[in-house]
Amino acid sequence: MKIGELIRTLRLQKNLRSNVLYKNLLSRPAIVKFERGESDTTAEKFLKMLDHLNITLEEFSIIYNDGNKDLDYMRKYVEAFYNRDVNALYMVAEQVENEYTFTNNLKFLHYRSLILLLIDDVRGTDEHLNEITLLQEYLMNCESWGYYEITLFANSLSFYSIELIDLVFERAKKTLQRYQNLTRYRNEIALMIFNILEKKISCKDIDGAKTYLTELENIKVSVVDNMYMQTMIKFFSAIIALIDGDATKNKSILQIIEVFSLLELKLKAAQCLDFYDKVKGIYTIKIKEDIFS
Repeated sequence: MKIGELIRTLRLQKNLRSNVLYKNLLSRPAIVKFERGESDTTAEKFLKMLDHLNITLEEFSIIYNDGNKDLDYMRKYVEAFYNRDVNALYMVAEQVENEYTFTNNLKFLHYRSLILLLIDDVRGTDEHLNEITLLQEYLMNCESWGYYEITLFANSLSFYSIELIDLVFERAKKTLQRYQNLTRYRNEIALMIFNILEKKISCKDIDGAKTYLTELENIKVSVVDNMYMQTMIKFFSAIIALIDGDATKNKSILQIIEVFSLLELKLKAAQCLDFYDKVKGIYTIKIKEDIFS
């Protein structure tokens, strides 16, 4: 289906007259040709049409492409990774490589690199270490970040050194701040900082972790209605306080894990519990009783 044909379908679904949608944009003969798919329009006019239809560019893209392939591939490789299913990971890697061959879109090459690195993680090998270079060079050479770069960095930062993470984050910080008023970007920025905190704490860089916790506190008010975000901010705050010697935070950490269990978020509860146990081991923290009182 051509773009003009889809615009016509959406216009009719919204009971919007053509003279309203295309006012000051297209002449009547141009409207007919456009909606038949016989002609295109400028990017500026197209964006104005979407605005008149009250449809975002992302929504239009999903409708036009009959789904969101990015999310589909992400779900597949995340599920395969947590199931430690190497064969499934290789299958997804092959699928995204085929997408790259067909579309020449660099993001599919990035997905392939990320999946191959996950395969190394599952197998405990370093066969695909060179894939890290492809990802980090793209991020380092990208002068302005958007949603794609934020998610790519968040999903791949566990493979980078803490020095590189600091460098890339500092370079992208101004761009990230520009998006903090947009809910989708704000949430993704918070998720990215969660991953950085986990990396910093695991590497025993507590001062660095506290710096990123401050970054998180700066957007805490902006995500006040997001219970998951608030809970994870509380979790990492308690983890750092526990490392600093505040044994009372042990109870808070366990309560947070219990909340995830009660909400049947079993994977998140398991992840938090594993990280909590990992922290106790790394920092030789002795807890008298890991129970609720």
